[in-house]
Amino acid sequence: MTDLDEMKSVIVATVRDEELALSACYAVEAYARRWPFVFMLNDWDVWNKGKSALRPEIVHWLSQSEGSYDVHLFLSGGGLVAFESRNAASQFALRWSRRTDPASAETVSARRRDWNPHPVMSTFEPPHLDAA
Repeated sequence: MTDLDEMKSVIVATVRDEELALSACYAVEAYARRWPFVFMLNDWDVWNKGKSALRPEIVHWLSQSEGSYDVHLFLSGGGLVAFESRNAASQFALRWSRRTDPASAETVSARRRDWNPHPVMSTFEPPHLDAA
């Protein structure tokens, strides 16, 4: 979950100001020393329109999650979220790691058309399991 070199290379590639990039890389290192599970959320669908804060539903989910967590926002936009619990980190990644780029949004929407988990509109089982 925590790959420092990859995170730092993304920061250096995306942040134009050298001092901001250095500060963000330092924050990544500090979080990795303090927290066992750290995610870089720059391209996740968790941000408000200006990428200056997490969406309210993300904040609510985090407050309801088990264990300790911390969020660090970069001045250039994006940020980190860190967890103490492996279970909470895994649940967060499964729930919120949908990317905001159009290519992955198309594949997610294509999968959603195949199966609707709403109890009134469809079943809770994917179509390939219904046939079996």
